[in-house]
Amino acid sequence: MGLRGVLIGCGFFARNHMAAWLDLAGVEIVGVCDTDTTKAESYARDFGVTHWGGDAAGMLHELRPDSVDIATTVGSHRALVELAARHARVVICQKPFAETLEDAAAMVAACQAQGVMLAVHENFRWQRPIREVKALLQAGAIGTPAGCGCRSGMAMTSMPISPIWRKSAIWR
Repeated sequence: MGLRGVLIGCGFFARNHMAAWLDLAGVEIVGVCDTDTTKAESYARDFGVTHWGGDAAGMLHELRPDSVDIATTVGSHRALVELAARHARVVICQKPFAETLEDAAAMVAACQAQGVMLAVHENFRWQRPIREVKALLQAGAIGTPAGCGCRSGMAMTSMPISPIWRKSAIWR
C-alpha cells in the first residue's frame, strides 16, 4: 500500500501539485478539497480522484490520509496546518508559509506535538532552468559573478505554467 494523500486548495498552482503527485510511484491522491466545491469537483474529474468536497475537517476525518498538501492562500495556512496535523503523518504547506512569526511557530508546534513531519513547499529551486543555472555557476562557466538579477513571469499557454526567463547581470 502506498502513500495516500489529500490536496486542500484547487486553485491555479495546485494543478502543478497534482501533476507532480501523479508522477510519483506509490502515491495516490484520494481526495481534493476546496471551499469552492465547483473547483474541487473539476479537479476530481480532471485528475481521477474519487473524493472531493468543501469540508476539509470532514474529508480528513473520513479519509484518514497519510499526507496533506495545503495549496491555499497564506491566510488559511495556520488553521489548515493545525487541522492536518491531527489527521496525517506528513503535512506540506505552500509558500508563503505564514503571515506572522506567531502563526509559523504555532504551525510548527502543532506538528511537533503530533509527531508529524511538516514541510514548506517551494518548487522553483528544483525547476530545470534554476538547476541548470546553478550547475553553470558551479562549473565556473562565467567566472565569478559580481551580481545577478533574475525575473520570472508566467505565460498563459496551453500548459498550466510556462516560465519565461529574463536575465540581466553585471560581471566584473
